[in-house]
Amino acid sequence: MKTQSFKTLAIATALMATSSVANAVEIDFFAGAGVGYQMDTVEGAVNKDTEGEAWQGRIGMLIEQQHRITGTFSYMEDKFNQGGSQYKQEQYSWLASYDYLIPVHKDVNLFVGVTAGANDNKIGGKSSADFVWGGQAGVQYKWTEHFSSDLGYRYLAQDYDKNGIEISDSQQIYLTFDYKF
Repeated sequence: MKTQSFKTLAIATALMATSSVANAVEIDFFAGAGVGYQMDTVEGAVNKDTEGEAWQGRIGMLIEQQHRITGTFSYMEDKFNQGGSQYKQEQYSWLASYDYLIPVHKDVNLFVGVTAGANDNKIGGKSSADFVWGGQAGVQYKWTEHFSSDLGYRYLAQDYDKNGIEISDSQQIYLTFDYKF
């Protein structure tokens, strides 16, 4: 009976401690949208870097005001001519990012982080979804308690290789507007 009571007490204590820690962590959720300029390095049969506007939607959470986890969907396209042929590149990106925020003023944070996800590229009539990885850095400005913006730079390495066309990386400069719930 003593063993059963001790186990019950240990489990109850562990549950209370876990819930106390979970309640002590400050988590804020946010959603937003952004626009930017993107350039992809294209080599092989098509040897022209593509570029264009990149549109994005994002959701995420801010943990303890210094850690941010973000899910981002992004779209970019570029139409161009090369060697008498017309090409169109489309890129859909699904990304998960972690950023560490460094406060420099009550309304300004610097951030640096890592990103991984998938890019679905279509160029020269061939499509492929490939793993991407990289990082980002930038500055966040808090307009109000609920609204903020990021101005950032993101680099993503990728391994698209179809039909003699290779895309080795994507680079973005972006501006976002987010609402914190």
